[in-house]
Amino acid sequence: MAVAVFDADVLIAYLGRDDANHVDAVARIRQALEPGTRRLVSAVNYSEVLIGPLRRGGAEEAATVDSMFGDLGIEVVAADQMIARRAAEVRVRTGLKLPDAYALATALAAPAKLGDVRVESFDLRVLKAHATLAPPPPAAS
Repeated sequence: MAVAVFDADVLIAYLGRDDANHVDAVARIRQALEPGTRRLVSAVNYSEVLIGPLRRGGAEEAATVDSMFGDLGIEVVAADQMIARRAAEVRVRTGLKLPDAYALATALAAPAKLGDVRVESFDLRVLKAHATLAPPPPAAS
């Protein structure tokens, strides 16, 4: 099984047809829809995704986002104490903004038994930090 952890930027671009990264976001979502891929987003990044829709259309637009998450099978991961601590550690080690640190903490907390964990982000600093901090994949047996 593979795991795709979404940073808010990809989901925001997916929702925004006028977003410069929309086409790339659609491709990343499609890739994550492959069978055997679990799709996750931190509760903090979920909040980021909701800000624009709430400003534009209130609860109705937010409900559309929730429906999209359901249709795409994107699970919102709670920001519990372990994730919060790991996000703080990521921020200290990398200097990333706290929401980006939450995306990475969510990816780093994904159980190794789930298989390959990738972060879907347009932010090269986030991707580089994940490559640096993520444990190496288990050796094939």
